[in-house]
Amino acid sequence: MANILAFESFDGGSHRQFRETLTLHSSHTWTWITRPPRGWKWRMAISAQEMVDDALRQGVQKPDCIFTTSLVDVAALRAALPRGWRDLPLVLYMHENQIAYPTSDERDASFACTNLQSILTSDLTIFNSKWNMDSFIDGICTFLKHSDTTLCNVEQRIRDNATVAWVPVEVPTENSRVLHNSNMSGRKKGACTTTIVWPHRWEHDKGPRKLLKLAREHTKTRNLRWIILGEQFEEAPESLRKFEDEFRDQIDHMGYVESKGEYWKWLHKADWVLSTAIHEFFGIAVVEALFAGCLPWLPEKLSYRELLPACARGLSPGVCNFDQESITTQIQNHLYMAQAPQASRRIDSLISDVL
Repeated sequence: MANILAFESFDGGSHRQFRETLTLHSSHTWTWITRPPRGWKWRMAISAQEMVDDALRQGVQKPDCIFTTSLVDVAALRAALPRGWRDLPLVLYMHENQIAYPTSDERDASFACTNLQSILTSDLTIFNSKWNMDSFIDGICTFLKHSDTTLCNVEQRIRDNATVAWVPVEVPTENSRVLHNSNMSGRKKGACTTTIVWPHRWEHDKGPRKLLKLAREHTKTRNLRWIILGEQFEEAPESLRKFEDEFRDQIDHMGYVESKGEYWKWLHKADWVLSTAIHEFFGIAVVEALFAGCLPWLPEKLSYRELLPACARGLSPGVCNFDQESITTQIQNHLYMAQAPQASRRIDSLISDVL
């Protein structure tokens, strides 16, 4: 068991959920230094020095390993550590990457370069999905081809020092039909409606325009009802406001649910989980819905290809020629390593290997 000093510069949403779940299930001892979940650009620019300063003020003793996540500049972090700490094993967990992250404005390429320097100065980089790793490598290599740099063998250097470990997803056994082997797909046999859950952040990268388009095309013809979950911000996308106005009579719930128990109850009421995301580096919300027994209405791209067995791809509520119970069982078996105990043990093992 190792003593790990860990840094999280954006402690909210999936980042916080990852931190709390991993710490709960890990066999290592964790000391986390965190910053609030706002101003991600500022966090990448200056949080390394801020957090090292915080750790020293708190009197943190020299750990066995340094662990950090992807909105931290690892090169700056190493430089900010006290003498005698800078050669400690350092593990980077990549929740996202800034070369493949879609944006509504022109993205400053320096953030992708910070990711690259972070990866090259870590002892081990763990990506949360193969899609995350491959999209970063493809994107950064294309970028470097058109840049004034002498860096070489970048793809091989990354792959030689990187691996994939899924995010630990907590499944509440008292609520889970899956883990008790109950009949998930048959829970609404005979029902005349099909309920769809869309469990994403209310932001442009989660594709709310596509959600509105699909709802207009299929709500009446397929007799759909809707559950809209996910975190909201000050300005919700206009397409979600239009969705609420147009389908008010077909919406069972629309809004953020803070209680995790209540959140899982809503997942259990749905037949299908829909994603319209433009990007998805892992997809905790979708994996939770799959563990809750929802069938996948997901794009055949992004991280979803690795989260689903081949038999579960390309499905939608209009496709009926498949064995729902068999599909659901195969999904649960495929996602075994995403369950919190197993996923945490894998990350623990990867950390131990660099000590």
